[in-house]
Amino acid sequence: MTRVHTAYVERRLLPLGLHTGQGAIISALGECGPCSQKDLAEYRHVSAATISVMLRRMEKGGLVVRSTSEDGKCNLISLTEEGHRMYEALIRDREGESERVFAGLTPEEMIVAEKIFQTVSRNLEGINQSA
Repeated sequence: MTRVHTAYVERRLLPLGLHTGQGAIISALGECGPCSQKDLAEYRHVSAATISVMLRRMEKGGLVVRSTSEDGKCNLISLTEEGHRMYEALIRDREGESERVFAGLTPEEMIVAEKIFQTVSRNLEGINQSA
């Protein structure tokens, strides 16, 4: 299922000119505002080196900009105007996504599926924290 989901996400991002992972970064910044590089790495569950490469590409693409926090202790990553336009495009693209993905499930099946996904997510978080 993960492979199918990744292919779905890649297919949705391609017309926007984004690579896997960049959509999640843009969404996080659009929803939360400026974040530290460390926070974004934790959010994406990737290493500091991986997030650095991803942000460098996004910076070159004009989607994000780095600035120093007020206390000077870290770099903050923010969306540029183009990044905000991309965020709005991602929101428009996601309209009706749940209905398409879960089409054919009854309301009862949706409740069961939600409980299963929440349990699996908690289990994975616990495994990651103990590793």
